[in-house]
Amino acid sequence: MMKKFEEQINKYAQVIAKVGLNVQEGETVVISSDIRALELVRAVTAECYELGAKQVITDLSDTDLTKLHINHQSTDTLEEILPYVQAKQDYYLNEKASMLYIHSTSPEALKDADTEKLMAANRAGRQAAAALSASRMRYDQNWCIIGYPSPEWAALVFPDLPQEEAEEKLMDYILKTVRVDQEDPVAAWDAHSKFLKSRAKWLSDYNFDRLKYTAPGTDLEIGLIDGARFTGGGHKNRKGLDIRVNMPTEEVFTSPDYRRVNGTVSNTLPLSYNGQIVDRFKLTFKNGVVTDFEAEQGYDVLRELLESDEGACRLGEAALVPVDSPISNSGILYYNTLFDENASCHIAIGKAYPGPVPGANEMTDEEQDAIGLNHSLIHVDFMIGSKDLDIDGITRDGEIVPVFRQGNWVE
Repeated sequence: MMKKFEEQINKYAQVIAKVGLNVQEGETVVISSDIRALELVRAVTAECYELGAKQVITDLSDTDLTKLHINHQSTDTLEEILPYVQAKQDYYLNEKASMLYIHSTSPEALKDADTEKLMAANRAGRQAAAALSASRMRYDQNWCIIGYPSPEWAALVFPDLPQEEAEEKLMDYILKTVRVDQEDPVAAWDAHSKFLKSRAKWLSDYNFDRLKYTAPGTDLEIGLIDGARFTGGGHKNRKGLDIRVNMPTEEVFTSPDYRRVNGTVSNTLPLSYNGQIVDRFKLTFKNGVVTDFEAEQGYDVLRELLESDEGACRLGEAALVPVDSPISNSGILYYNTLFDENASCHIAIGKAYPGPVPGANEMTDEEQDAIGLNHSLIHVDFMIGSKDLDIDGITRDGEIVPVFRQGNWVE
């Protein structure tokens, strides 16, 4: 595929390095990727060096090997955090490395893996990277998540096409979602970011007390932190430079008050989590905690996820995405949260981003908890938007302001 898409892949690499990570001279860049995206890894590495990176570390993996390790190692072995693994994460943290994560593998890559062992390995990985994850979420270091097609993923998205044709079609769609198909992708990203920032400001200026979601299977109220802002279109890192942590992105989001979430919510698109699919599920919240749940597919995965730690059954994010958006209008189900969340309003269980709350990055964990920012080792988005979703913002004076009607922004 590289020969046909060589020019576009190089252009994609430029957008990733310049717009996503905003690589600066003298920085360390870490690329975490499956070997299936090696073409893009090489192109991004070259672009980062062109921009003056001090070093580019390639942290490669292979899902086939991962499955072998999970199925043949004991749970105790998988739960052990080896010293070199912890040292590597600590080095990335201390270097304030720019972290690039390339999603390439099939969302069902690990569907046949032992669920208990898989969750044990995931817990160990999250614990080893806990400090690094917290640093990223404070934007103390750059990070960006992007996608690249693999044969297995393409076959899942386009099951009726021959393998090569499916892979090429998925590549075409991915390039469009990140605006690489446009003459000047950097300028296109600047214009898109400006629009998302204007929507975020409109919401922030109301300083809503809570949002009310109504749709088939969903009747949910999410309390918001007084003074919290909505954000979208990019973030400022610790040096004040613009970065885009998700490419593509169509969302504006905030970090809710985890203590004031009540009602039920149903998913509208499948959740892909660590190589397994969870679908047709519903969560019930009372005073901020999931008190009941159901799932027709992936029940055990959802249960393990909610039991990851104390904060895993509470909310850490509320994001608004219209159904009239490029990814949604494509009609493609990617089975990948990076893409599907940008076709749909979504919420996340687990850790909250402190950034939307002024001053929260400088607060202690206890101070953050006191204002309603959730803490957890996980942060997992799932999609709840549809053409049937209405959202109202309720001000602190009790005024009801329509925000979404039939899945789209109220003009």
